[in-house]
Amino acid sequence: MDSAGIPSLKGLILLDGEGKRIVARYYASPFSTSAEELAFEKKLFEKTSRTNAKLEAEIIILDGLITVYKNSADVWLYVVGSQSENELILVNALVSFHEALQNALRATPDKRLLLDNFDTLLLAIDELIDGGTFLELDSDAIVNRITMKGSDAGSAGIGDGSVVGGFTEQTFNSMFASARDQMARALLK
Repeated sequence: MDSAGIPSLKGLILLDGEGKRIVARYYASPFSTSAEELAFEKKLFEKTSRTNAKLEAEIIILDGLITVYKNSADVWLYVVGSQSENELILVNALVSFHEALQNALRATPDKRLLLDNFDTLLLAIDELIDGGTFLELDSDAIVNRITMKGSDAGSAGIGDGSVVGGFTEQTFNSMFASARDQMARALLK
């Protein structure tokens, strides 16, 4: 927790079944270089990969940071906070994030599905956290924002095929699909 007592986190990490980064976002990072981040992720994966964290989130303290983690198919999800952070809030954030991904993707998140829907993954992270501060911990609200459902989307005309800012919804979706494909190709090289 920061000095104002607002719950926050240091990072959100997704690793594949081999410990390789799918995505990692660090906030007020305790690591000064990207090499230190990768070393932490490697150590974290080595400590957690042999545990059974499929049904419930597990907690570990590593390098002075509290990390809650969960396994989903061939993906490991981690939420990292300071030692002064409330573990229950971190667990709630992890569970909400996992449920939001599962509901938005309509399947259990695995590496292939996450790479194919990288835009949805990034939107889910952005709806959960902003600069290390939790924005939303309700998985249904996160899904509604990702899929642009609700009062904001209805008033803007999104979702009904109407023209929004000169682009139709179909054009908007094709732009995201193109960006997702380029990102997946770049990551798989």
